[in-house]
Parts: sequence; C-alpha cells; structure tokens
Amino acid sequence: MAEDTRATGVPRRTAVAGAVVIAGAAAGCARYAEPAAEAPAESGGGAAEGTVLGAASDVPVGGGKVFADKKVVVTQPAKGEFKGFSTVCTHQGCAVNKVKDGTIDCPCHGSKFAIKDGAVTAGPAKKPLPAQEVTVADGKIVLGSGGAAEPTKEKPPKESKPAEKPPVKGLTSTKDIPVGGGKVFEKEQLVITQPNEGEFKGFSAICTHQGCSVNQVKGGTINCPCHGSKFEVGDGSVRSGPATKPLPYRSLKVDGDQITLA
Repeated sequence: MAEDTRATGVPRRTAVAGAVVIAGAAAGCARYAEPAAEAPAESGGGAAEGTVLGAASDVPVGGGKVFADKKVVVTQPAKGEFKGFSTVCTHQGCAVNKVKDGTIDCPCHGSKFAIKDGAVTAGPAKKPLPAQEVTVADGKIVLGSGGAAEPTKEKPPKESKPAEKPPVKGLTSTKDIPVGGGKVFEKEQLVITQPNEGEFKGFSAICTHQGCSVNQVKGGTINCPCHGSKFEVGDGSVRSGPATKPLPYRSLKVDGDQITLA
C-alpha cells in the first residue's frame, strides 16, 4: 500500500473560519488607524449681502466676534478697522468658534488664523480663512460693500471742538492805552502809544539825548524830564530837542485785548 503523504493539519472548515476572523481583525485595525474626520460646517452660502450682522460695539479692538448663524467672523485688529472672514476652517471644514489673543480659533484640530488678514498662525490648516467684505454704517456691521467708499472702516467719530485757549496774560490791556496818548513801563524800559484807534506802537523809553528815561506821554508827545526832549507818539521822531535822534522802535504783539512784547 502506498504511503499517504498529505500532512495532517487543521481541518478545512476550521481554516476557513480562521481566515474570516483574521480578515475581520485586519479591517478593524484599518478603521482605528484612520484619523477622526473633522465635523464639517453646515453647508450653504452664508448670509446674503446687505445682511446686518450686529453692532460694531460688540466687536472688541484687538479681538472679534463669531456670527455663527451667518457663517461670518468679524474682527477689529485696530480701532475703527473691521475685517470679515468665513467661519469655515480651511483644514477640514469645521466652524471656528472663538476669537482670542489675536487669533480666530478652530475647536476641532487647533488651527488658528490671524485676526488682521485670516492668515494661518498655527496648523494643521494651510490656507487662510476666505475674506468676507463687511461695512460699518450707523454703528451696525453689514455684510458686503453697501456702496461705502471705505467698506472695512467705521466712520470716525466727529471730532470734538478743542478746548478754548486760556486767556493770554499780556503786558497791558489795549484799554489801558489811550487813543492819541500812551503809557510808560519803567521796568521794561518801554513806552506804548496808540496814535490812532486800534494802532499800537512800541518805543524804547531811553531818551536818545543823554540816556534818561522818558516818564510821561502827554499832548501827543513822549516826554523826557531831564532836558525837555519830546518825541512823537506816532513814530518816535523828535518834536523838540535837545535830542536829535528818534526813540528806537520796540516790536509789539496784540492778542485780543492783550499787548505783549513780540
């Protein structure tokens, strides 16, 4: 009788069952090896142009606000500068859910986008958030240009009137200088005259004869007590000697009703 050379092994039915178990295990391993799919954002084109998103005051400077139902996130990187972006993360389509510390954040895999231009600041996303045009009008954020010349900037508040300047404290008041006369200021060695109404002249109070100080303005002249020299109130020229040279001019500044040296 010929020897049976077939190896004694596992019965065929048992072997087939074992193959099924191995195949099932392999499929299970494949499933657990795949990364968890990111929950996609709701489909749809978002809000229509002209939709009011909310109040501009709700968007903090250096931050932003997510308008989830409109699929728009609005930021304010600098005061009065508003930016709009899609809320759909460019990684796997999750919806971003907050704006914090200068970035727009996605909760699914940690992608972060800059509030100024939507650029990626942290992955796994590789593409920036798509821009959405927004306009601020009457304190409201509106989706789209709305016909505004500068759609991303809020109208600046009306400038308040500058505080009134404190009154100028001068050397003297215009009311203290009589028309056709004048006044001597000994400390400043100055004489101020008003030859015609509203016309003010300044001269040195030092007489050009021998350096005495003039001491009065009377009868249309500036008078020196030492030797009787007299000078015209209009131009300081000599009306009577012994002085032969006019009084030197001194520059004045009139601010309102106050007179000061220029």
